[in-house]
Amino acid sequence: MKICLINNLYKPYNRGGAERIVELIADGLREAGHDVFVITTKSRNTQHATRNTQQKIYYINALYYHLNKLPKVLRLFWHLCDMFDVGSYFRVKSILKKEKPDIVMTHNLKGAGYLIPKAIRSLSIKHIHTLHDIQLAHPSGLMIYNKEKQVDSILAKMYARVCCWLFNSPDTVISPSKWLMKMHSDRGFFKKSKRIIIPNPCPSPPAPLPLRRERGAGIKSEKDKFRFLYVGQVEEHKGVLFLINVFKMLRADLEDASCELVIVGDGSKLKQARKLAGDDSRVKFLGKVDNKDLQVMMQDFNVLVVPSLCYENSPTVIYEALSVGLPVIASRIGGITELIHKTAGILFKPDNHGDLMYQMKWAMEHPRELRKIEEIGREKIKQFGLENYIFGLFCW
Repeated sequence: MKICLINNLYKPYNRGGAERIVELIADGLREAGHDVFVITTKSRNTQHATRNTQQKIYYINALYYHLNKLPKVLRLFWHLCDMFDVGSYFRVKSILKKEKPDIVMTHNLKGAGYLIPKAIRSLSIKHIHTLHDIQLAHPSGLMIYNKEKQVDSILAKMYARVCCWLFNSPDTVISPSKWLMKMHSDRGFFKKSKRIIIPNPCPSPPAPLPLRRERGAGIKSEKDKFRFLYVGQVEEHKGVLFLINVFKMLRADLEDASCELVIVGDGSKLKQARKLAGDDSRVKFLGKVDNKDLQVMMQDFNVLVVPSLCYENSPTVIYEALSVGLPVIASRIGGITELIHKTAGILFKPDNHGDLMYQMKWAMEHPRELRKIEEIGREKIKQFGLENYIFGLFCW
């Protein structure tokens, strides 16, 4: 079959987990023998070809890359323009007419234009939409812990109703978590669509390192330090500032313990995070790391910490960690609870310094139990393999 994937971001402009998932799906579909092409966006200021012929990627201009630089008042105007981007509608429709795909699989369309589902319907092409966050229910795409009412404000409800009307009912809607599907269903989305829950595909783990540490049986690197890892955007809603504070509390509580926190990623709060860490050499910042290098690097850590203050759907970094046997400590929030429940890990109450510090301390003091969690996670994550995901797409 000929399949089109549409996402607002794609390599080389990818930022987070959703783009990684789209890339994995595209690769998996190609390996399964399907003819795949991608439609995505690029900055108007980027001198990039409008089409990547080698991998069949079409790039359309978008202002999405400069959204964070706009004042809040102008952002509201931008969201309105994005929802009714007629230019994007005709560009995408033109590409679809030319390529004539059997199926169009849309993902995040913020910045690509919310008229795209209408373009797909007008050509009578089968449409599968995959949810990654709440950007159809709230323009920010975020729901913050203890600030949930913001998503149900009058303006947010108006926005959601318009999005509901624009998207109508794709043939099939996929969500990696029951939580995210329910949130949309409760707001009237996708009434006539077939709605299914399929966990995101998990990337294949790299070959084990020759000197891989036997977690729980002693550390063989970094002078026997217990190493905590954070991977993601350096933004307040991701909980990274909260994590640094907790780590400093942990260090004060365990004076003799040797541990460190390594932060991988970039974002608008990086300068603030560095300032918060101060001159503590046990908090390290590595910036962005390539996905393949990251999976190899993960093998040399004891625990991944996902301290989100926002309601996450199904974080890709958790899949990546479990695939290499890295135990996870994560916020009990959104779809994370389902993912950890189905695999393995430790949950803590969001934005609770004491609970997170307790769980981090527990992990350091219980190597055997941590090793059991690792083994369970590594075994159960196998069901989320890319081949299983691709097979599941066409079984509904």
